[in-house]
Amino acid sequence: MKKILFFCMFLFLCLKAENLSIFVASSASKAMSAIKDEFLKTHPNDTIEMIFGASGKYYQLLKQGRKFDLFFSADAKYAEAIFQDQNALEKPKIYALGVLALYSLDPNLIHLENLKKNLTKINHLSIANPKIAPYGVAAKEILEKLDLGESLKNKIILGDNIAQPVLYVDSKASELGIVAYSLVSPINHPKGKASIIDPKYFTPLKQSFVITKYAKNKKLAFEFSDFISSTKAREIFKKYGFDTP
Repeated sequence: MKKILFFCMFLFLCLKAENLSIFVASSASKAMSAIKDEFLKTHPNDTIEMIFGASGKYYQLLKQGRKFDLFFSADAKYAEAIFQDQNALEKPKIYALGVLALYSLDPNLIHLENLKKNLTKINHLSIANPKIAPYGVAAKEILEKLDLGESLKNKIILGDNIAQPVLYVDSKASELGIVAYSLVSPINHPKGKASIIDPKYFTPLKQSFVITKYAKNKKLAFEFSDFISSTKAREIFKKYGFDTP
């Protein structure tokens, strides 16, 4: 009898459990993984799969039919586009404000004010591909405002997402990277050194998310959305180096 009761309870929990598939821009991969773990402490029977990458690339995949329950972009543009495409259930919400940094294994290269005089020491500069990654767009803005776009254009190595420039620096494929600070902040124990870039050099990265049409009947998606705005989630975002709205 006890075995039957246990089996019935197990079956009930399995039927009640929900699964979510969430796209997360690479800049937020570390912070969102920590937030997911915190959220699941109160939802032990549910599962959340997170897919990381460049916002532009995965926006196109979503348009082509790839199913994500929530979409966390590295800017406001792609989340708004999903809403305008009528593929979102609600208007976009800002979850974090992106922070950029210079990152290098050489601590002498991470000071923005010295970048011009250090050009001869830089054979390769890694940034995210601006065609698909908002942090790449911001990196190009920074270089243009510093009047370094022309000087460095033949030295730039593009990454498919903002995580790759960090790897290029760590592997010594490039001497310097313009990266998401959230990936090289102290909590990440980075190999190199980083310095935050003044936000006056780039258009604010209002990182936004939407609940997509695929989550229409998923209570868990709305609960996770609410948790993103909680004090605990904001604390985690800040711990990884984001600003919060």
